[in-house]
Amino acid sequence: MSGSPRKSVYDLLMKVETRKAYSSLALGAKLSRSGFDKRDGAFVSALFYGVLERRITLDHIIERFSRNGSGGLEPEAVTLLRMALYQILFMDRVPESAAVNESVNLAPPRMKSFINAVTRSFLRADRGFLDGAGLSVKYSCPEPLIEKWFAEYGEETATEILRSSLGSPPLFARANVLKYPDLPVCVKLGCFPGTATDKFHIQDISSQKVCESLNPRSGETVIDLCAAPGGKSFTIAQLMENKGRVISCDINGKRLPLIRQGAGLLGLGVIETLENDARVFNAALPNADKVLCDVPCSGLGVIRRKPEIKYKPLSEFASLPETQKAILKTAARYARKGGVLMYCTCTLSKAENEDVVRDFLGGAKEFSLINERTLIPSETGGDGFYAAIMEKHG
Repeated sequence: MSGSPRKSVYDLLMKVETRKAYSSLALGAKLSRSGFDKRDGAFVSALFYGVLERRITLDHIIERFSRNGSGGLEPEAVTLLRMALYQILFMDRVPESAAVNESVNLAPPRMKSFINAVTRSFLRADRGFLDGAGLSVKYSCPEPLIEKWFAEYGEETATEILRSSLGSPPLFARANVLKYPDLPVCVKLGCFPGTATDKFHIQDISSQKVCESLNPRSGETVIDLCAAPGGKSFTIAQLMENKGRVISCDINGKRLPLIRQGAGLLGLGVIETLENDARVFNAALPNADKVLCDVPCSGLGVIRRKPEIKYKPLSEFASLPETQKAILKTAARYARKGGVLMYCTCTLSKAENEDVVRDFLGGAKEFSLINERTLIPSETGGDGFYAAIMEKHG
């Protein structure tokens, strides 16, 4: 076992803080080699993601109760204080004394008295000051992102996006009804009847809705241009009753075995894989009835799963639309006359969604917009998604 659960969380947070690891990958690797039982593993996950998710709220408290403010503290001290404060505020089953004492124990000798003083000062204080905090502190979201969502979606929807950005994300599964027709099609994993991997694959409910709106039919040819790890390809093949052809492409050839393995377990023989750069036209690909491009994006619709995304400067996402436009323009060349082209993302950003589609349609007169939809997490219970369906004139 690699240390205590809290020490593991501390190590993980320090890695993410220095941008040496992605949260989901770092946590998965840590848990796989830790030897923690189910209870300790759940505690590590909850504390790790909780601290990342509530960073602005926690730093607001540290600013108030530390003379130097969080900006003047060593990163190690800030991380330990965040951990202690999160447990006190948001983990009801953790005794306050344990939250304080364990953080003090993890601190280097030079920090112990400071960590102890700040946390105990907070315990003695009236916490009503948090009630009057602004949206940034309340929802632990940077002001520029809040302003962006308010400008693009309006106050009511933006507030719903903020509200649904906090908390443990649901885990949905898509049942393999081709093999098990009596199972419910979409369920939350915790309620799923059985654990055999040929019975289902993990896929968010919003992602499932996107596949359903593509309306793939038995016998058709479908190209999934950015397919790995394969969830959409699996659902498309099932909707096609495993009849026809699904070509699952990805630029990273090392991820293609994930698709092949999943297709094999689910018994989906219509899926074939191809290493392919979606930005570059590939003459070897056939004309298709349906073309899906689930493009690389900022991921602002999945920040419950990857909370560190929301703290990135918006400028880091500025170049994404050019890549997205290139993929969409190339994808259009694979659609047959009368065929359907779908563009989708897991972000809530009009610059990467509606603006990209409008730019494409402005130069591709042979395509018409049939339908577009933004899936807000509070409406679906799943992730935030955008999908646009376009038809190529016959």
